[in-house]
Amino acid sequence: MELQYFCLWSLKINSIEVVFENEDFVIFNKPFGLLTHKNDSSNESTLQDFLIENYKLVGYEENFRKGIVHRLDRVTSGLIFCPLNYEVHSEFEKKFKNREISKHYRAIVEGIIFPKKGEIDLPLRHSLKNRKKREVHHDGRKALTQFELIEKNESFSLIDINLITGRNHQIRAHFEYLKYPIVNDELYGGKRNTLVPSNAICLQSYKLKFRFKKEDYLFELDIPEFFTSVMNV
Repeated sequence: MELQYFCLWSLKINSIEVVFENEDFVIFNKPFGLLTHKNDSSNESTLQDFLIENYKLVGYEENFRKGIVHRLDRVTSGLIFCPLNYEVHSEFEKKFKNREISKHYRAIVEGIIFPKKGEIDLPLRHSLKNRKKREVHHDGRKALTQFELIEKNESFSLIDINLITGRNHQIRAHFEYLKYPIVNDELYGGKRNTLVPSNAICLQSYKLKFRFKKEDYLFELDIPEFFTSVMNV
């Protein structure tokens, strides 16, 4: 079956970019600074609120996860898949759990990463010192991250990341542990960078690939302007 490739057209509504939609799902480009869904410490508007307000979600009833089958951190931008009915939601929960969704991220980290290509297989758990963070620990849950160097300058490395598992803060915790924190990620050891918006880090979910109803889908985003500014310094 021919691959369906989407990257050129989009529609922006209230700063949330709709990359693609059909009767089963919608793909958003989530802006940095926006929560994916509500948490216990905030009543601000979220991507989920936008989804519920603008799309007819079918079959969810009182399910609190309406339309949200995976998430991106507030400070992370990029592609996020949102099912529009509970049947598709259930199917994609299984796909994410079974690692049938290819998820690639771009990141800029501090330093010149070595080796240029590798795999990080380090378990993660909640940090005992800061409950907002995750930390590498042998008692944690399995977390697997693959990476490859794309470009470097004197201070930073632009890398492509294949996220095999999807633990909370996985990329951020793994690269902090390796002493290559993500640029502007002060929670995970990164230094403040004035070229990056204060509510963003240099981490973008830029590619999603999956198979659904006998069709192959690929969605891909361009690199953010502030990434280019950091790498051109």
